[in-house]
Amino acid sequence: MNDVIFNDLRLFGLHKFPDLVPSAEVKVLLEDFENLKRSTVVDVSGQLSGRIFSHGILSPLLGKYAEIIKPHAIKFFNTEQVKVEISYYQESYPQRDLESVPGGDFHVDDNKANLKYFIYLSDVNEESGPFSCVPSTGSWKLRNSILRGVLWELTKNRKYLYDFLISHSGCSKNEKKILGISGTHFLVDTTSMHRASPVLIGLRRVAVISFNRGNQTSQNGGKGWMLQKKLA
Repeated sequence: MNDVIFNDLRLFGLHKFPDLVPSAEVKVLLEDFENLKRSTVVDVSGQLSGRIFSHGILSPLLGKYAEIIKPHAIKFFNTEQVKVEISYYQESYPQRDLESVPGGDFHVDDNKANLKYFIYLSDVNEESGPFSCVPSTGSWKLRNSILRGVLWELTKNRKYLYDFLISHSGCSKNEKKILGISGTHFLVDTTSMHRASPVLIGLRRVAVISFNRGNQTSQNGGKGWMLQKKLA
């Protein structure tokens, strides 16, 4: 196991792989995405817009990548009991309001340890909505993180992950935007502050696999296609 990955995640909450997922593999992922779009017809707006997802493994192809990344999750969580909580493809276009940008404001994911693996399926620059995180804010390093976690568990109110005693101006000042061409891939501790920057021009396509502690599962339920509307 490469300690550079583990150390980056523990110290900064982010590891960007120096290589790219090969273009041929990205093409296959995009084909998988398109096939799922044709067979899934749910259409909703809001925070899940543009997403085809499953609690567990969405498709055998994403399952293959989950197995590749799983050893890093095992070392990060320090347990063999690691599961894929959710996996998805997402297609994002410009939106009129921030509420319709999935993960578009700074937040943390839940109050438990989370590790997400991202693959960009399109070129991502400043205008196409890069993923952004605030290094060294995860693993209970944020002010009032324990209180935030308790309130989230009691209420499941989204404000405790997004708005509760969070300095959004401080996050903007210290954020690191992940830019890169198609095939760029990285791991993020999503107990760190992070967001998906709004798409300004064009679109962004991404594949995501989210890990947490628990019994490994390969269930294929809970799918849905959230078709995002492109602005006129």
